[in-house]
Amino acid sequence: MRQWIQDAGHGGIDPGAVVHGQQEKEWNLEASIYVNERLKELGYHSTLTRGSDKSLSNQQRTTITKRYPKGISHHFNAGGGKGAEFIHSIHSDGKFEKLLEEEFKKAGYPFRRTFSKRYAEHSNKDYYFMHRETGACRVTIVEYDFLDGPNRNKLKSESYRKGMYECVVRAVVREEKGSFNIPYVEENVDTFYRVITGSFREQKHAQKRIDQLKKVGFDSFIDVLKK
Repeated sequence: MRQWIQDAGHGGIDPGAVVHGQQEKEWNLEASIYVNERLKELGYHSTLTRGSDKSLSNQQRTTITKRYPKGISHHFNAGGGKGAEFIHSIHSDGKFEKLLEEEFKKAGYPFRRTFSKRYAEHSNKDYYFMHRETGACRVTIVEYDFLDGPNRNKLKSESYRKGMYECVVRAVVREEKGSFNIPYVEENVDTFYRVITGSFREQKHAQKRIDQLKKVGFDSFIDVLKK
């Protein structure tokens, strides 16, 4: 049964947005593959418009997409903004995009807006070709965040990005009224790493180590552990 199609925006000779050497097409592909594999793990039929870094014309991309009832076109944004954007067709009710919004907010990811856009010369047509030329397929364009926005450093973390992709998976499961218990990927929690330089039975030896560390410029303290 044909169900979902995952489209990795751009690709091949078209890098999409490029910011400080990061090409949008790379993370678009990462996102589409992640969501595709997770949905298949959960028992849904899902496939890809492209599974590697190759070029697709608009016609090739839409011809593949229109074979499926539901699709997601994965993108990253540019322009200095902050947060995810979910774009639906002017002929869609936007309910799935509302699920995406809820999942991103619950997981602590920034959300910017959900919207649709009309073609200027034809008010009854969609502006984006992935909506306008994909037939009966209900396509959602996901713009995960801005490559050049205030979250650009967070986006460098693969686990942070995968947390966003997991939000998309959760929204799909809700759309399909699935009962899978998918744990959130807690990516927005700060992680700290403790450096330990010794463990001593006598306090005087611990204090000696403290003094040694302070001499070379490292603040330290004694943590008493009783077993």
